Amino acid sequence: MDHTLAWFWRLLWILMLWYLPPREVHGFFPNFWSRTMAFTWGSTTHQDMTEDAILNVTIRLFAEMPPFVKGKRFREEDFKDKTLLADDIFAAFYGPKVSVKRFRGAIAQVANANAAMDFENTTRDDPVLHFDSELIFSSNAWLLQMRKEILQAIRSEQYGIARDKLGQLLHSLQDFYSHSNWVELGNKQIHPDLAQPGHEIKSIAEADIPTCSDCIDWTCEGNLLEDVAAKGLLTTGYYGSQPEKPIGKCSHGGRFDDSRHEEPRGGINKDSSSLFFSPHHYLHQEAAALAQEATKHFLEKLWREIGSKQFMRLLDISPATGLSFVVDTTGSMGDEINAAKNQAREIIDQRHGTPQEPDFYLLVPFHDPGFGPVHKTSDPEEFWKVFDDIIPLSGGDEPEMCLSALELALQYSPPYSEIFVFTDASAKDAHLKNSVESLSQEKKCKVTFLITEDPSRTRVKRETLAPDRFNLYVDLAHSSGGQIIFTDDKNIRQVAKVIGESSISSVTLFRHQKGNIFSLKGSHRKIKKRATELEVHQFWIDSLVDKVVVTIQGAIQAFEIWDPSGNVQMNKFHSGPLAKIESIGGIYRAFLSSPVHAGNWTLKLHSRGHYSVYIQGQSTLDFLYYFAVPVNGRHPGLFMMDSHPIEGLATYLVVMAMGLNQSESGSVQLQAVNLEGRTGSLAEVKLQEGAKRADLFVAELPANLLTSSNFSIVVHGVDGKGQKLERAAPQAATMVGSLLELSRDTPVFPGRPVSITWKVTNPGSYKKYHLKVNSVPQFPVNISRSRLQLGINQTGTGQISLHVPNATAPGSVITVTLQADLLHPAGEPSFAHIYLLVMPPPPVQILVSPVCEIASTETSCGPSQSLCHSMHWTVVLRVKDEAGIRSVRSEGGAVVPHQADGSAELITYTSDCCSQEAKLLVTNLLGEKYQCQVAAPPSALPGKAAPKSPEIVVKAGLAPPPPKALLWWTLLTVFLAIECLGL
Repeated sequence: MDHTLAWFWRLLWILMLWYLPPREVHGFFPNFWSRTMAFTWGSTTHQDMTEDAILNVTIRLFAEMPPFVKGKRFREEDFKDKTLLADDIFAAFYGPKVSVKRFRGAIAQVANANAAMDFENTTRDDPVLHFDSELIFSSNAWLLQMRKEILQAIRSEQYGIARDKLGQLLHSLQDFYSHSNWVELGNKQIHPDLAQPGHEIKSIAEADIPTCSDCIDWTCEGNLLEDVAAKGLLTTGYYGSQPEKPIGKCSHGGRFDDSRHEEPRGGINKDSSSLFFSPHHYLHQEAAALAQEATKHFLEKLWREIGSKQFMRLLDISPATGLSFVVDTTGSMGDEINAAKNQAREIIDQRHGTPQEPDFYLLVPFHDPGFGPVHKTSDPEEFWKVFDDIIPLSGGDEPEMCLSALELALQYSPPYSEIFVFTDASAKDAHLKNSVESLSQEKKCKVTFLITEDPSRTRVKRETLAPDRFNLYVDLAHSSGGQIIFTDDKNIRQVAKVIGESSISSVTLFRHQKGNIFSLKGSHRKIKKRATELEVHQFWIDSLVDKVVVTIQGAIQAFEIWDPSGNVQMNKFHSGPLAKIESIGGIYRAFLSSPVHAGNWTLKLHSRGHYSVYIQGQSTLDFLYYFAVPVNGRHPGLFMMDSHPIEGLATYLVVMAMGLNQSESGSVQLQAVNLEGRTGSLAEVKLQEGAKRADLFVAELPANLLTSSNFSIVVHGVDGKGQKLERAAPQAATMVGSLLELSRDTPVFPGRPVSITWKVTNPGSYKKYHLKVNSVPQFPVNISRSRLQLGINQTGTGQISLHVPNATAPGSVITVTLQADLLHPAGEPSFAHIYLLVMPPPPVQILVSPVCEIASTETSCGPSQSLCHSMHWTVVLRVKDEAGIRSVRSEGGAVVPHQADGSAELITYTSDCCSQEAKLLVTNLLGEKYQCQVAAPPSALPGKAAPKSPEIVVKAGLAPPPPKALLWWTLLTVFLAIECLGL
């Protein structure tokens, strides 16, 4: 029964596809979920090609490097004809028990940026970005520009920006093989000139050359004209109506392409293995193989150009993480600064040459009123020189600019970093709390605070400060997955050793806090006034966890640790059977003995007030996650959101698991996700395996989660022996009520105005917003409107204008933040961030306006002006812009059509005879604008007639059945196919 119902729903989906209105233009299917949504399990997606290419090039990279593990040679042939997993590749090179977390995160960032080209408003419908509409010259110019931006980002060590741009470039590169006739021309190798500086793509079909014959079948085999193949001319299909398909040209084709109805009908795309989507589906695997080979070729050439070290940093091909400090430099901070320096020096010395050697170092100082600058480098000695020069400055009053400095550190730190904040003062810039929290959760960065609160120190105005002034730090540490540790100047050096325990493979096993006031001095003063309470906490340690550390601080009189077998150790025994226990000025740290006994552990606390417990361990079993929304239409898939889940939008949680096969007892099975709120479980949802992916899972979030719901993501499963295990994501997630998006589609240059498109979507009830925008560095920035009202399912859009000073250095990054404060109903603000890379000014020859040549004219204008509205004139201009044309508009703002003509483009302008001239504004892919002036030809001397329309070659075939017959024929065909296959 379940089998029959399942196929009934699949048939219903196919019928729905048949009747859905057409939507946007795309290439290969975006990602793994596309196969499930469209029932095209045999198709290769952009995600498949991108991830597999990165893994293949990584294998080649490791094979050429000296062995990392002495006596163990990494061999490329060991991975031949095997399913490639990052875990296996890392284990073979670095050895077992190393984390692939950052590498998997980098791969996912590239793959998601690739897939987003099919989803985002500014990219999904642009034919230049998808090699459509014969805009081959412009598409290749865009690839070359993106290549420049990737290299600039790498040179500036802006690897996150480089990964996003790399994903975008690879999408367009891959689309060439799906959307062009390169495969149909019989080519078995990749195009040698695509995305290659100094190379020109030749033999592009010009505007007056017909390319396709008519095809009325779903499968359009042989519909490319023989003359095109004989001359080796390149063409790509037209999609939809922007631009209009010229007579005789090929369509993209497929159910969602309106142009397929215009002769010549049919299409040539090879996006999928399904005839519903791709008229040339029979060539899908050949196109996908070439697209993947082109992806590998580009990545390997990039590696050879920038070198192995930079390439590894680009893709985070390392089990290590960086080292980030935010340090208060006021006069009272001498001991703390020295403690931070000692830890930095120890880590530099001890981790040199090991897999845990940091691949970047970051330092942001702050005081009042100043903060910054950001010191970031990959050279440990350069970092040490800067850090060693840091000394306490004058001053000492509270509060300080802590959050401003922390915000800078988050903006410049890569994902999955841990940032350590040293201070003894509260935050003067508390208004930045929501922005900092949003950044830490977006980047999945932990923030750990080391607070030295000591009234005997030199700080001024201590007696006037609120006792709960550090609660803001407590909240930020908790929401980011970090710790907050209160100590004093005598113990800061000992406590600072927590930095050395930081590792990318750290997993949080348990955390609990009672109250928010963690002043050690305050807790000792109050301890005599309260009765002792016994509090019991249980936590689970599974078979894949080691190096467990239990940190307890606050008003604790005594505690006991019980293992699963009933063995116990009290805190007064510093060295016992279960742990080694340190006491550092009121802070207890218990290091459990290895190997740690798997099972249910118990912690019994005798408390007299507020306290906190934080338990972490090391494990190769971990996971990354992101939220995504399903997108239907031409290319269905899951669109990764940069934000929290949005109330009212159907949302999926995508889980990327690591270390599933690293257990000695067998493979790990992940089963469910628990969404844990502050007062208990909000929901438990089952995990579904991603199509053809054993390490990728999805879970649909329940629709009843509200914007007030803050929750932690806890993944549950069993190990090879059937024992339970669980992993919690470090950062808490939050449901928000609105979706904010920022986008820009042209490069940023010094001295040029920048326009950014903003979009606010409200899936829920009526809301009023106050919008504000800022930039880092602080450049002049304005938003088109500051007040916004949106009803249910309404969207508001506008522009942000930013002026980049002439002195801005190429390679620098501008962070623009949009904040939407809820005025009604009252609620937490939402945020969106965009990172703009400043490029060197384009070469002078590109800035010279291209010549607008008249290709043809036509007029019906006569001497009588009374009939001028009913008569028209047309001018066709031929323009060759080395950067490629983005858009053409008339003076009134109307879009003027333009189409490809080999390596140039034709602009067709038509006007009634009442207007005798016009100025056309042309914008190229660099954002440069120039004018083409046109005038009506004299009525007495009419211009050249328009070119004669090419003849259409009609391919013989069966006439299409009427709509109802087609519907039933479709049902019958699919049903018979299912039966024949025994599905």
